[in-house]
Amino acid sequence: MDSELAWYSVTTFSGQELKVKQLLEAMIVREQAQDLFGRIEIPHVNEEHITTKRGKRVVKIERRNLMPSYVFIQMVLNDRTRHLVQSIQGVTKFVSIGNKIKPIPDDEMISILPRDNEEIGLLPIEAPPVKEGDQIRIKEGPFNDYTGVVEEILKERGKLKAMVVIFGRSIPVELNFSEVEVL
Repeated sequence: MDSELAWYSVTTFSGQELKVKQLLEAMIVREQAQDLFGRIEIPHVNEEHITTKRGKRVVKIERRNLMPSYVFIQMVLNDRTRHLVQSIQGVTKFVSIGNKIKPIPDDEMISILPRDNEEIGLLPIEAPPVKEGDQIRIKEGPFNDYTGVVEEILKERGKLKAMVVIFGRSIPVELNFSEVEVL
């Protein structure tokens, strides 16, 4: 079997994508299979909804899946990993072509994954450009030009969590390292 990481897709019960991702991540750690799995992605956008309640503006960030019922997994496909993934509650099946599970070419994944993930298949290994407590400015995306404070570094995912003040309220936002600059 090929021991290279490749992208595969599984279908899930509707609305179970995030739960499947969390269960997969927990299973990978429990089974000590980190060397057989890479990223797990659910293509989505965060939509900002602004409403007024009792005269105050309320900003609600809502996650909307771009491809409902699909989870994309970067993995080495073999009997063990296939069985582990199929044993996850909520996974219905691998996406296959003519009864064969086929990898999704990297060039097709580029259009599926978030735009700022420029290097498909590579996990960040460098030290993050920021640290917890840093003041940052967001330089791209829906929160462009907002500032915030880094709360948590998610190095293995190339992301950080920051508290961003939007309309006077502190809201947690997950961002890629490439989307921010330290002030």
